[in-house]
Amino acid sequence: MLLSKRKIAMTILQLVAQPPATQVAAIERGLPSRALRQLVALLGVSQKVLLDALGLSPRTITHRVNKSERFSMTESERLLRVIRAQKLAREVFSTDAAVAQWLTTPDAALGRRTPLAMLSTDVGAGQVNNLLQAMIHGVPL
Repeated sequence: MLLSKRKIAMTILQLVAQPPATQVAAIERGLPSRALRQLVALLGVSQKVLLDALGLSPRTITHRVNKSERFSMTESERLLRVIRAQKLAREVFSTDAAVAQWLTTPDAALGRRTPLAMLSTDVGAGQVNNLLQAMIHGVPL
């Protein structure tokens, strides 16, 4: 019982620090709708900007949030990609505001797309991860 309460209280930020098996289980179960509010607050972007960039239907997401339903596996995975990228970007940029600005600014290394928009797919998330790793390690782009 205590373990399930701990899982319920886990924030999306705490989830990315968990082992991959725990993250996969959370994605399969579906993230709670409050995770969106946490992510929007962390990034300092509007819900509309986040949903548009990730290719998520505002109507469906609003319905889930209003009914306190869990997100689908696809929705959950996209949201978790954003938080993983935010966590890695925080190693490059000194503030959350700087991370938010970087995530929402088109980047030549990403074909003039925003890093946030690239996170809508697994391949795009890989490119964002590679770009951040290059920045961390000082590799020229």
